Amino acid sequence: MLRKDPLIHFLVIGGIVFALLSWLDTGPPAGRILITADQVAETTRAAALLQGSPPTEAQLERLIREVVRDEVYYREALDLGLDGDDAVVRQRLIEKMQELALNVVDPVPPEADVEAWFEANAARFRIPELVTFDHVFFSPRERGESVLDDASSALEALRAGAEPASVGDNTPLGSRFEAADDARVRTLFEAELTDAVFSAASGAWIGPFESGFGWHLVRVVERTEARDPAYAEIEARVREAYGEEQLELANEQAFETMLSRFDVVVEWQAGTEPVPWP
Repeated sequence: MLRKDPLIHFLVIGGIVFALLSWLDTGPPAGRILITADQVAETTRAAALLQGSPPTEAQLERLIREVVRDEVYYREALDLGLDGDDAVVRQRLIEKMQELALNVVDPVPPEADVEAWFEANAARFRIPELVTFDHVFFSPRERGESVLDDASSALEALRAGAEPASVGDNTPLGSRFEAADDARVRTLFEAELTDAVFSAASGAWIGPFESGFGWHLVRVVERTEARDPAYAEIEARVREAYGEEQLELANEQAFETMLSRFDVVVEWQAGTEPVPWP
């Protein structure tokens, strides 16, 4: 399982992992794995319950891959004697196998490799256009049918120099949004207000704009253009993202090595002949 702390990402289980992976590379096929029709049906039912509709063929294949993955981890853990004398259940054995076999990455990747990866993935780190704006709210619940007229009157007062705190209603949304991106503003205030604050000149009160909460007046304080940060500016973030990706690739490679030792077949429906998977 991936972790957010890059120090944990780069934890290497030295000699144990080396010996384990060497064993995996040379070991003989470890037997047959049969995914039964009952397991396929139960996986299908669980997915349908979770997402509200039956899984597509591609989704079901991905879910069955996870069933196969767990079975591979379980059997490999048993083969290594990881169960020992303790009473841990199947899931704990799977977790042990993941910890031993999969979290293998270079703890100190070459600087050139990280920088080259950053150049190839610069779009992932692009800082979007950001806007800081003041906000005054008018509640339909409190003002009823007069809410829009009240907001329009308040706009005139603000443009004449009134203090924002002297007009409007209390709101948990806050009176100022600092360095907000399009997605954040659009989620809270919807399209009309979002388009306005990302195009209006700074300093002038504008509105009213309607959202699901009520009506709003806004004043753009500052807007910064989207930009691509330099590597040195976000080196820590880049190294963390690089480590996560390398860990994921190493995990998948180690799993494929273990998977190759098994003959996996799936009985997609009851009464049918199991077929090779994938």
